[in-house]
Order: sequence, then C-alpha cells, then structure tokens
Amino acid sequence: MKMSGRQMVIFLTVIAPLLFLLAALVVAPSIWVIMLAIIWLGVGLTMLYVPRTED
Repeated sequence: MKMSGRQMVIFLTVIAPLLFLLAALVVAPSIWVIMLAIIWLGVGLTMLYVPRTED
C-alpha cells in the first residue's frame, strides 16, 4: 500500500499520537510520554488547521 504525501502527514500528525496514547493504556508509561503525545497531537492538528498560502 503506497501512501500519498497528504496521507503521510495525517498519519504522522493525528494517527501516530493517538496510537501512542492507546498503547499507554496497555503499558504504564511515564506522565512525560503521555504529555509528549498530547502535545504532538495538538501541534499536528494546529499545523493541519493553518491555511496554506497560494502563490
């Protein structure tokens, strides 16, 4: 399965942090790992929300 650039960006900014948070339910990580995943998700969603400029 080949992923396009847009699909890769969505995977890295939304799906990957959610998978880390899901894994945090199984394994008891440090609070810093959970906070990092939440910040990663927030920054990723912010990057997806910011409109792009067209030249």
